Amino acid sequence: MGAITASARVGLRLRRLVFESLLLQDIQFFDSRDTGEITTRLWTDVPPLEYVLGEELADTLRATVFSLFGTALLFYTSPKLTALTLLAVPPITLATGLLGRRVKMMAADVQRAHADAGASATEVLAGVRTVRAFSHEAEERGRYERQLWRALGFARRKVQARAVLGGVSLIAGECAALLAIWVGGRLVITGQMTTGALISFILYALLVARGFRNASRFAAEALRAIGSTEWAFDLLGRRPVIPLDGGERPDTLDGSVTLERVRFRYPARPEVEALKGIDLHIAPGEVVAVVGRSGSGKSTLLNLILRFYDPTHGRVLVGGWEARRLDPSWLRGHIATVMQEPTLFSRTVAENIAYGVSTSDPRAIVEAAAAACAAEFIERLPDGYGATIGDRGVQLSGGQRQRLAIARAVLRRPSILILDEATSALDSELESIVQEALRAIDYHPTTLIIAHRLSTVARVDRVVVLDQGRIVETGTHDDLLRSSSFYRQLVHTQLVTQ
Repeated sequence: MGAITASARVGLRLRRLVFESLLLQDIQFFDSRDTGEITTRLWTDVPPLEYVLGEELADTLRATVFSLFGTALLFYTSPKLTALTLLAVPPITLATGLLGRRVKMMAADVQRAHADAGASATEVLAGVRTVRAFSHEAEERGRYERQLWRALGFARRKVQARAVLGGVSLIAGECAALLAIWVGGRLVITGQMTTGALISFILYALLVARGFRNASRFAAEALRAIGSTEWAFDLLGRRPVIPLDGGERPDTLDGSVTLERVRFRYPARPEVEALKGIDLHIAPGEVVAVVGRSGSGKSTLLNLILRFYDPTHGRVLVGGWEARRLDPSWLRGHIATVMQEPTLFSRTVAENIAYGVSTSDPRAIVEAAAAACAAEFIERLPDGYGATIGDRGVQLSGGQRQRLAIARAVLRRPSILILDEATSALDSELESIVQEALRAIDYHPTTLIIAHRLSTVARVDRVVVLDQGRIVETGTHDDLLRSSSFYRQLVHTQLVTQ
């Protein structure tokens, strides 16, 4: 019981360490991995190790103690027969070494296949409305089943390798035992050994054989556990390119943003240059809209300001400090973001608004909700600010989710406010009210807006036009309409007037 409890503690600690390590990883780590794969591995990679360190280890330790005791008795009873019995050890050791590596590899393949299947299931369940809308249930079921069969194929090969290992151990042990009995019988016949001594030797040999079988099984299980947890231990040893913390923490941050000759390529797509020689300065408190065609580099610009990535060339300065010198967590603590598809959690309304804020004063939460025009619909919920909104806010409309995300940003009182299509799910009248409320907040953050609506662009201090990773125009909306044919075309083809 104690061993099982200890193994459960080890499993708990390993899962906690893996989860902590995941939270420490940089964004590019998650760019190349499926969330479902990570979640599946978090839960399926650890149990084999728990099993080995629990009941299996306890049984093996007991059997090993008896084996050592039994081996001493064997030598005491008949050194000659003991030497014959130990002839089984080399083939068992060799088989464990050769087949054990295969068991380890197959165990790692099984875990990878299960992780792929888990990623597929998570993706489908997250997009179940799309699956249902396109009547694609049968295809998704077949795809998931094929992935499970692939995992089963790896598992079958792993079991076969373990069976061969067990067979070699059994045959070697039995052959050594038969040889020892045959020689022992002849010793009894010739009077060199008593019948009682031979019977005692056989009993001791059975005790030792049991220990060897347990040790062989434990070695196979340990190798399986090592293969299964290889991903977890690799993760624990991985150091993020951009650490979570560490660096300068200035007393104040004025909210200015400067990009100097910035070029950038995503690590996952190094052949594509997303930003090409960007020079941009945004003054403290300035409201700037960034517009451009899809793929022009708008979101990449925001990723660099948040220091999700570092530029390939050039530098990003925030508050006059080079972003690389600043503590990343401290920097992000002075920035609030609202995305087009905001991330909400299956928690209460109040918890979602106060997310990322150390103090959650109820009055401040209500004021932030009012600034985001969210107070009215929140108060209509059955439990008001205590209402749980479901996974990813599924119980709310798109506009309600956006308003909660805006309230969360307002409560944070950031030096820099980033709005990435933050009001796209609101109607024109409500959008206008929210924008006016954001401009009226007392701390006047520097505001960077990714905009697709003409009404949004018309209200900002300055418009920055991106095209193919370059800034092609900058100025006020009215000035650009007069002077830039490219901007006029963009307004007519890209910006929504409603």
